[in-house]
Amino acid sequence: MDEVFVRLRRGRWPLSKGLLVEALLPLGVPTEVAHALAHTVEERLKRLRRKGGVTPRTLRRIFLEEVERELGPEKARLLAKQTLPFEETFVVEGRKQRPFSKGLLTRSLEDAGFSLREAHELAKAVERRLRLEGVRRIPAKRLEKVVAEEARRLYGPEAGERYRARLLYAGELFVEEAPGAPRVPFSKGILAQSLMAIGLSPDRAFRLAREMEVALHREGVQVIRRDELRRRVHQALLREAGEEMARRYLILRSLRKQPRPVHILIGGVTGVGKSVLASALAYRLGITHIVPSDAVREVFRASLSKDLLPTLHLSTFEAWRALSPGLGLEGESHEVQVMRGFLDQVAKVAVGLKAIQERSALEGTSIVLEGVHVVPRFLQHPYQDRVFTIPMLVAVQDESLHRDRFLLRDRETGHARPKERYLQHFEEIRLIQNHLLRWAREEGIPVIPGEDLDEGIEKALEVLVAYLEAQGQRLEEAHA
Repeated sequence: MDEVFVRLRRGRWPLSKGLLVEALLPLGVPTEVAHALAHTVEERLKRLRRKGGVTPRTLRRIFLEEVERELGPEKARLLAKQTLPFEETFVVEGRKQRPFSKGLLTRSLEDAGFSLREAHELAKAVERRLRLEGVRRIPAKRLEKVVAEEARRLYGPEAGERYRARLLYAGELFVEEAPGAPRVPFSKGILAQSLMAIGLSPDRAFRLAREMEVALHREGVQVIRRDELRRRVHQALLREAGEEMARRYLILRSLRKQPRPVHILIGGVTGVGKSVLASALAYRLGITHIVPSDAVREVFRASLSKDLLPTLHLSTFEAWRALSPGLGLEGESHEVQVMRGFLDQVAKVAVGLKAIQERSALEGTSIVLEGVHVVPRFLQHPYQDRVFTIPMLVAVQDESLHRDRFLLRDRETGHARPKERYLQHFEEIRLIQNHLLRWAREEGIPVIPGEDLDEGIEKALEVLVAYLEAQGQRLEEAHA
């Protein structure tokens, strides 16, 4: 038995020792000790040989037993008070309950006017508090209070009130696609995000969104057609921001009505901010499917043995170590060996990524693919003409800043992604980035700066707008 699975209500998932480490580090347990204890728990679970995996209750029992045995009863007692990272917290509303989701909370916080970075930090703080307090079920109203309290603690009294006030007009103003079609509540946050997407500052975007909401309420509007709302926003932009911003808004809004789906391909090495950029773009463009290439690699790892595909069972910057001696790389430079290992893994993961692209193309679904394995030259598929494929590469040119990212991520994940592992192979990571940058120049793939999130989002949106404009011109020329 090579892997332990944990059974949850929504399926079964591979046990992550990082989650066990994450629970131990806040108790002051040294990183090495935490990793050793997590390994002991994993080995003990393997010996159980439970078909279909173990339950969170079994995992909790064994974890606490090992903590008490290795670290003493006091650490076990402190840990037992918590909801552990592999256990779910449920939000209760009436007779229904749903798993607590940091992603959903982050979106709600963005709707309330928090920046993407603030929303992520606040959602993490709420989850951390619920776990430390041992919350397994929480009424929705109580969760609202917890979020407001954490917002006040992190960002001041005004921030807490801003979150609570976002429900002021809930249920009073709705948007519909057509008469009789399902309605959705009007959201200042979503409108503001659309306006920020075209380059307006957050303050200006939220001011315009508030003014639009106030005007509709003043007119007594309860339901508005989406095309009418779009027309009003366009007119407001013409007055406030000029023709260029108004034109950009229409182009990006038209993305939702494109007959072809959009496939955004975001590549880049570890630590450059691909995941955050992917989430930001998907949210702003209304794309609901984000596929990390690491998730595809994990599926292959769980399905295929290390003997069959050895390079998949190492990180991209270490994959060269698993190459067969029969390839004759012994006399080659370290750079050649690193890139051969990297490309070997990319080619194998690309099989899964292409299958996802093909399925999405046939179903007419827009997706964002992100990850170090997203290398466009490996992702050509038979249904290219059915989609708009927009590749981009995220890169951090400043080496010291790139290095600092791993220190920051180490702290943010509670040492679940230890900096030492990445810094030890920093030279290989930068080497791979240099090759990706050269291929991007050769193939005309836009490079997105990873140093600053806001600047990266703006540049990525400029790329999207330019691409859609070019496609629109081609369609006009084809029908001329």
